[in-house]
Amino acid sequence: MIDDQEVNGYGNSTIAVVLPPFHPRSRSSPANFAPHDPARARAFAQSFPTVEAVLEELPLTNAIPRSPWTRTDLDVVLVGCWGGVTAVCDFALVDDGLDGTTLWDVTSTLAQRHPEARVVGSAHVDRGATHEETAVHLPGGLTLHTEGWSLADECYVDGDPHAIARELGLSAEALAEAGIDLDEEPLGVPWEHFGRQLLDPHDPWGFAELRMSAFRVRHTEKATYHMEEIWLGGD
Repeated sequence: MIDDQEVNGYGNSTIAVVLPPFHPRSRSSPANFAPHDPARARAFAQSFPTVEAVLEELPLTNAIPRSPWTRTDLDVVLVGCWGGVTAVCDFALVDDGLDGTTLWDVTSTLAQRHPEARVVGSAHVDRGATHEETAVHLPGGLTLHTEGWSLADECYVDGDPHAIARELGLSAEALAEAGIDLDEEPLGVPWEHFGRQLLDPHDPWGFAELRMSAFRVRHTEKATYHMEEIWLGGD
């Protein structure tokens, strides 16, 4: 593949791992996060399931997920380590519902490594229609996995979102204030937004003030093949 080959579509994929103690729910803010630890970020990147090796450490960046433009962008992985919160952005996590379950597999691996943590991942790719996927793992074994295309007739849901909300003390009223109704048809529920509600007050995504490490990596052979099928393949 040519390094400057343009990708097909746009989107991103993120995972956040939040370790206890879990603080009372409030709006996420940069003030809620410890300073970023670049050494821990590099170690996390080196042990990430889709990564074979870290090749280069790039300048620090912010915690705003971005979309790839070319083949070269696909091998840049972002990692933030702020105390008990670790977050990663890796384009190899995106699926199309036909080519695998990478996001679910990777979040499951992280949940096994850190059974005491809340692990929330999301991924989407837009190629005229949008494929979205969300994965949630809570301490004690509660899980949720959703995926589907925006123009499809149905959305796949495995798990009980109501049980997840109850476990974290999220009332129907609080969800309604966030524009979420879990009693809607699954296609009408904003699952990525629901997942981010589960991270508060330590949802890192979208803050320009939060620093993250950026690494150019060599993905595993399996992840590379999958990523090129998703981002460089045909419609």
